[in-house]
Amino acid sequence: MEGAHALTVVTLPALLREAKRQDVDPTIAQVPYGGGVEEQYLKDFFELPGAPDPHRPYRAIWSNDTPWQTRKFTGGGLQRQRGQRAGRGEVLVQRKPAQTGLSGDIWGLTPTAGADLLAETNKPVRLINLALWTGRDVDTSTIDAAILNAAGISPSADDIDKLDAWFKHEFRPDRGDLVGTIFWDDIPAEYRTVAFAADPVSDETYQQLGVLPPAPTVTDDLSTVIGALESQVAAKGFQLPPGLVGRVLAAWLRGDLVVLVGQPGTGKTLFASLLGGAMEQEFDLDAPLMIPVRADFDEAELIGYERLDGTVHLQDFAREILLDDVPLEARVVIFEEFNLASVETYLSAVLVATQQRERIVRLPNGEVASLPIDTFVIATCNSFRDEPETRTRVSSPTKRRSTTITMPNILGDRYENDPETAVAGVVKTLIDNERDHVEARESAGHASQFDSLRLTALRSVSDFGDFSAEAQHALVSVSNAVLETSSGRSWFTLGILRDVVMALVMSERDAQAELTAVGNAVADKIVHQLRGAHSDAQPLLAASAALPNAEEIGRLIDQTMSGPSDELLPLL
Repeated sequence: MEGAHALTVVTLPALLREAKRQDVDPTIAQVPYGGGVEEQYLKDFFELPGAPDPHRPYRAIWSNDTPWQTRKFTGGGLQRQRGQRAGRGEVLVQRKPAQTGLSGDIWGLTPTAGADLLAETNKPVRLINLALWTGRDVDTSTIDAAILNAAGISPSADDIDKLDAWFKHEFRPDRGDLVGTIFWDDIPAEYRTVAFAADPVSDETYQQLGVLPPAPTVTDDLSTVIGALESQVAAKGFQLPPGLVGRVLAAWLRGDLVVLVGQPGTGKTLFASLLGGAMEQEFDLDAPLMIPVRADFDEAELIGYERLDGTVHLQDFAREILLDDVPLEARVVIFEEFNLASVETYLSAVLVATQQRERIVRLPNGEVASLPIDTFVIATCNSFRDEPETRTRVSSPTKRRSTTITMPNILGDRYENDPETAVAGVVKTLIDNERDHVEARESAGHASQFDSLRLTALRSVSDFGDFSAEAQHALVSVSNAVLETSSGRSWFTLGILRDVVMALVMSERDAQAELTAVGNAVADKIVHQLRGAHSDAQPLLAASAALPNAEEIGRLIDQTMSGPSDELLPLL
């Protein structure tokens, strides 16, 4: 069929099938028709598993120049071609809603549709070729005997004759002048010399059609892969805990979900995003799929749901992962705020699939999909113990299918190892990371309206020593006052320190303005994070005494710590 016109291979059969379904002769009357019918026809017969490009799923067997077509093919090229010919009164008849009073267009065929199209393309198509393609998965032994009898075919006839009868029953191509012009109704003798296969179409056959390419093989050993990923993550300025990438990759390889637990600001989301991006670059994968979980998140939000009119809406996870056209390639999925909702409420089908050999997940329309083997899930999670009001418990079955990694507080660890330089030693990195991020937007032409203000401030300092001596002392004093307590070392993270440093960066470059910025950051950011016993707040209160807003800070600390200490909250 190579070289045939798309109207011959797609539009005419799709229109004939729809007309047969409605029991209408399309050369006499018109039927509701459009891109949706053609799209369903393409999905039924031309959407092959494992298309090389997921955005071009339709195998265009009629064209060597464009062997794969996009999902927009029917609403684009085919629609224009139909409209052009109907406008000229050739091949197709189109009647608009204004003419019929119906909700959509209706279409039919001109009595000379076959001759008109043949004169344009000079490329007829054998009906048996269409039958062999559209009926490639038809078991000829199960074709209804009534269909064979109507075609004058005996049950002992050749398989190819049975398939020919099936096709003519399904499509009714004997309309107008189609047969004998644009369609030829003969079976070449050489076709009968090849026996039908006993089994369905094999993967090897599909590979000959350009599908199911073998997945790229990772040739490096595991330690080399881990090292390459670590280098990419660290190159983005992330303070990478030793061994973290290796633990995540090992968990993925044994089939676990990876759950990152830790205080806000420990870098859970940033690490997940950076690792997903490193996987994308290192192995030429699709971009990670980010799924933000809400408190009311459920399976309909993750996979999809059936609308009131019976149609099905599939979510990104179903379309991009479960129905992925290249299921042998890896894909990273990031669940942000994993336990804001009950995990089993939205992820139960996926959790079950991870334990099955077939890895089956059923879609809302009853269709069966499979969870690809290398679906690498990484989730961020705040502990239920720390946030019982907003987070849900993670059940034992979920934990059984997961590797739960506690993200260390890098800043707390640095303080325990070297209190003198713990804060000052990371300020430059925090500023550099922020500046690089904004400059990258500017270089890509994506600078936001206020990025010029950000860059002016960020370029005014490059290291801790560029701040006034008073501001340096104040920043270290208030930070260390928190970090010297055990509770502070658990929650005062690099993320919080970054916010305080950025407040300092955005201030004017004089001592008083910088001290004011530190004081405001303490009042606006640090005080509200306080936890632990009442005594844990006293060092911060003392360290803030020299700040311009010391009175405000003291009042806020009194208000924050006026209730029962955190140790009593579980009892309450």
